[in-house]
Amino acid sequence: MAINAHRALFSAKSDENYLGELTVDDKEREELRGVRDTLRDALKAGFAEWPHFILKQRLFETAALSFADGAEPVLRPKFRMQGSWSYDTLNRTTYDPPQEIDLDDGVFLPVSFLTQNGETHPAIVSGAYFAAVEEILEPVCEENGWELNRDKNSCVRVQVRKGAHVDLALYAIPDDDFQVLVEKAEARANASFGALALDEAMAFDQVYPTLPADHIMLAHRDEGWKPSDPRKLETWFRNAIDRHGYQLRRVCRYLKGWRDHSWEGCRLSSIALMAAVVDAFDDCATAPAETRDDLALQMVADGLGDRLSTAIVNPVVPGQILDEGWDKACREEFVAKARELAKELKVALSQDTRASALATLRRTLGGYVPNNIDLLDIVVAATPVIVTQGLLGETRPESRDPVKIGGEARYG
Repeated sequence: MAINAHRALFSAKSDENYLGELTVDDKEREELRGVRDTLRDALKAGFAEWPHFILKQRLFETAALSFADGAEPVLRPKFRMQGSWSYDTLNRTTYDPPQEIDLDDGVFLPVSFLTQNGETHPAIVSGAYFAAVEEILEPVCEENGWELNRDKNSCVRVQVRKGAHVDLALYAIPDDDFQVLVEKAEARANASFGALALDEAMAFDQVYPTLPADHIMLAHRDEGWKPSDPRKLETWFRNAIDRHGYQLRRVCRYLKGWRDHSWEGCRLSSIALMAAVVDAFDDCATAPAETRDDLALQMVADGLGDRLSTAIVNPVVPGQILDEGWDKACREEFVAKARELAKELKVALSQDTRASALATLRRTLGGYVPNNIDLLDIVVAATPVIVTQGLLGETRPESRDPVKIGGEARYG
């Protein structure tokens, strides 16, 4: 006998399942979207009047101060969601606080690029970019009761409340490349639909996929400008879903839920877990059926300990690892917990009763697994018929489908 726990993890017909309980409710999602839109509007208005917030000599490198015969450059930021919202892997928190749900938004500033010593980089100073954004947003945060966090090296964080924040990653893109691509997008639109003026958001959506990868630069407080293409990770993950189906995304969310249940805070990043899931699916000769998320989770968990025991390579950035900063004790703890997960899942799926299986699943994955044994099915494997030689001559084993108790079909 064995347990089929798929419906306890996911059902397309009901929200009473682990995935449904992990899903952030609509009210919270709308709250963060509203904050995002307020911040975007403030940045668009603020950069239109940027000389009121920051001196030209502070914002631009010396070599760029003579642009356009001394005229003030026009700065019009564009925006693009990234992170778990764009991958659709956002989960509710388990411990609130200290865990938080977050929204990651990319701010892209089309600006002139300079070439110095054979290297191309934005004409604005990365540190001044942070300063301008923070000076623009500070009154908005004060007005709304939000807190501006200046401690993050690679983003500006707006703390909306305990348990929720918005992170703004600051990018620069070449304004000449951007303008050429916008004109091409408008020409395509006109050719297809007649005269059509693309609004800013629509134009950037069309331009974003075609921006030169080596010209997207991320501002860092300590390290200045760093080449960083946020599209690479999103493309990598979407390609993995194309290969393996939506089950892969669900398993990523199950593992994130397990992590949040196991630790209030830890250095085991969501990207590291996603990489482990994609590797496991890629390495599996025969993937579990789409209707057996429990077996898919078991398959990933079986190899998770080994994958966490060695360096976790960033799938899109050569030479970068996703376990940077883990010490020996930290890694050993992650590996031990991962192997415990594999063991407990195996125990749960081999139980004789639904009650004992559910207790094991809830102990392992947490209280977001619904406390409802009707979501589990007992599967009785086919029993082989003993073949007797002699009296009956050639006896053939009886072919019989498994018996499924507690599901949609049963017999026997």
